[in-house]
Amino acid sequence: MYLSASDIRSLRVFRSVVEHGGFSGAQLALAMSQSTISFHINALEQRLGFSLCQRGRRGFELTDRGRAVYDYSHSLTSALSSFEQQLGELRQRATGMLRIGIVDATITDSALGLDDVIDQFVRKASEVDLRITIGSPEQLIADIARDGIDCAISPRIKLLPGYAQTEFHHEMNSLYCGERHPLFGKTAVTKADVEAAVMVVRPYANKSELQHFPNARVGAYASNMEAQAMYILSGHYLGYLPDHMAAIFRERNRLKALLASEVQIRSPFVIISPKHKKASLSQRIFLQELRKRVAAAAPSKARPATITRKDRF
Repeated sequence: MYLSASDIRSLRVFRSVVEHGGFSGAQLALAMSQSTISFHINALEQRLGFSLCQRGRRGFELTDRGRAVYDYSHSLTSALSSFEQQLGELRQRATGMLRIGIVDATITDSALGLDDVIDQFVRKASEVDLRITIGSPEQLIADIARDGIDCAISPRIKLLPGYAQTEFHHEMNSLYCGERHPLFGKTAVTKADVEAAVMVVRPYANKSELQHFPNARVGAYASNMEAQAMYILSGHYLGYLPDHMAAIFRERNRLKALLASEVQIRSPFVIISPKHKKASLSQRIFLQELRKRVAAAAPSKARPATITRKDRF
């Protein structure tokens, strides 16, 4: 079967529908009407000669052949993206699409300065279609594994073989208490007080968050930092947050750091990428700007306790 340009467009629409769990999610992601998406799916089914999915009252569901087409399409979309990038490199110009995954709650980190990084990248690589995905470390690793993103910016985590982690930054995390919590008004908080309270932790970092409190009680798990902040602000839990994220709530007297620097944690940030895949010119430009921004903002002071690779899981 010869694939035309319209077939490839329809295939990309089909992939988006699968990855967003149906037509509604794809509508938002593609900025297309449902009728336009249906047109592409119907056109692809007619070209292939079989149904790709069932849609109706029971919702969206792939057929067996539809699942196979989706799985096979990974290599095609990856090859097309690689081809576009290679042509650009021959012309010494960054082109094609760059898909960067970034862990949540980084916008307030002025030392990371991702808005400045994006600004510089767009100035230097204006022809590149930059796509940014925000998610938890677990989600970002899954996205890399299915070739949904090219690389990820995340706290250091435990990885399966085949991935590279390059440390380039760190953020400081302190133990926080919400204004409604009984410890908020206490002047001299002890480790025993913390261990008598209930903590919220992140599944991918719970051992690290408990390193100063081996007898702490864990009462909730949060998959990302914003959820963790909500638990802490409720007044029922203590937990760690990045200092840059907590700053706005501290200014409003809604959060208080407990035990100051005594129990702070230094969390390394890394760039995660598949070892088998060569970085494109656009990816190299983005990461170069990222490292330059972090290096320019790096403070020169002693480093407290580090979250190690072993601690992360």
